[in-house]
Amino acid sequence: MLTIDEAKTYYAGAESAHDFDHVLRVLALAERLARAEGADIELVRAAALLHDLTRAEEDAGRGGDHAQSAAARARDILLARGVAPGKVDAVAHAIAAHRFRGTTAPQTLEAKILFDADKLDSIGAIGVARAYAISGLLNQRLWSAAAPDAVATRDQHNSDHTAAAEFVVKLSKVRERIYTASARQIAEERHAFMVGFFARLEREVRGEI
Repeated sequence: MLTIDEAKTYYAGAESAHDFDHVLRVLALAERLARAEGADIELVRAAALLHDLTRAEEDAGRGGDHAQSAAARARDILLARGVAPGKVDAVAHAIAAHRFRGTTAPQTLEAKILFDADKLDSIGAIGVARAYAISGLLNQRLWSAAAPDAVATRDQHNSDHTAAAEFVVKLSKVRERIYTASARQIAEERHAFMVGFFARLEREVRGEI
């Protein structure tokens, strides 16, 4: 439907946690999951390449839910390329349903795979790195204890939040939201890495080790 080089042109100016490197990681994971689960790789590939088209606009306060706006823009791009409407609908649904905090649930195998691939890139070693990339961008502290009643919201993207707190309120819960068996296996290993990392970080912060 489109090449990697063509997709890359849509991501100029994206911050490092959601830049085209993120897209390529999601693509690699999505193709791996699609092969394991027997999904349509062409649909999964197109959805992965276009899933964060409008993320930078949302982050800059110029738009609403990027999953919905990216789905609409991807629909326009693919229809202009002459892609069959049925395939366009499938790609657009996957994109609209990929968000952790989104209101659209994935209904197709391809949509579940995009959701899983995108979430896998938010956990494990790469998830820790991305959390601290965002934390640095927002000039947050390196560590803080999360409030007992803390929940994951966009409002936490401020100087009082930390990557360690993000682990507690969101990243530690990602594995519970995974749909496919293949992704769950990957998620378990990545989750274990984060648990160990943030446990050690807290002990170092407290001067225990």
